[in-house]
Amino acid sequence: MAYMPANDAPSAKLATAYVTIDGNRYACLMAKSFEGKMNVETKEVPTLGRTVKGVKAVGASIKFSMVVYKVTEIFDELVERYKNTGLLPTFDIQVTNEDPATTIGRSSKIYTDCVIDGDVLLSMFDADGDFVEQTIEGYAQDFTRPEKYSNPSYM
Repeated sequence: MAYMPANDAPSAKLATAYVTIDGNRYACLMAKSFEGKMNVETKEVPTLGRTVKGVKAVGASIKFSMVVYKVTEIFDELVERYKNTGLLPTFDIQVTNEDPATTIGRSSKIYTDCVIDGDVLLSMFDADGDFVEQTIEGYAQDFTRPEKYSNPSYM
């Protein structure tokens, strides 16, 4: 009987992230977590002669969320530029997962023309707190997959 070897479960800790703003590429080593998701929007399609409604894809959006330790103010600069000019600059995020213990290789995604949606933490303190962290959320206009996991032989 075939099974998935435990080593093929990729570690979420073994990843890299880069943010590119105005041509400047920053190693996003302060990132604690990242999720990029594509939401597919659907509409119901009722049809005559059937009791079950069909469903058709009609659009999509790409959303990301990352938690970072506040060791940089690159995101503060983006919202300050928006405040001063009315133009919110876009940026790219590249995320690569690679666990050498697996047989599946590397997976890289590049999220392009990202725009911040929601809060950017400008300042904080908390006498009872641990670390200064912030969640950066937003939308990407597109993504590419320059590297993708290979299917394991047991599939």
